[in-house]
Amino acid sequence: MGTQIFYIVSTILIGSGMALQVTMISAMARVRGPFEATWLSLMATIMGVAALMAYRSSNNLLVIPAPFNKWTVLLGISVIAGISLLLLLRGIPFYFFITGLFAIPLLVGAGYLGPKIGIGLFVTASIAGQVIGSVLLDHFGAFGLPIHKIDFFRLLGMITLMVGVVLVRGIR
Repeated sequence: MGTQIFYIVSTILIGSGMALQVTMISAMARVRGPFEATWLSLMATIMGVAALMAYRSSNNLLVIPAPFNKWTVLLGISVIAGISLLLLLRGIPFYFFITGLFAIPLLVGAGYLGPKIGIGLFVTASIAGQVIGSVLLDHFGAFGLPIHKIDFFRLLGMITLMVGVVLVRGIR
């Protein structure tokens, strides 16, 4: 039971990270446009995943076909994506590079946590985390976005989502 609670809390935190990613993409889109902000986020995701895969490949932990099982190929992809990311970041705050890194826990978590707690519970918990994180970020107007204060109904919605996580989990 304790391990499953840890997995559920981890999934909620992953969802909160997704809320932060969406907030940052929204802030970038105000300056660059939605497609450009998405492209920047994808470059960061590719850079991060390729770097992690290069590390895993150097320890012979990858089970994918050539040439993508070679650390040199993966490191090259990471470097190219990183250079692209640096070019895309010109004119906006450097911290926006992390937007794509928030996608990595979601994607890896789906593969690791999904089978452990069930896809329904994984999706429910990650959505609960996304909404709760988003409401909190809205409350403070994160990254210069409009402020939407937490009120009774927003709080009730967050509580209802957490009840939904408990109901989807069921009694075990």
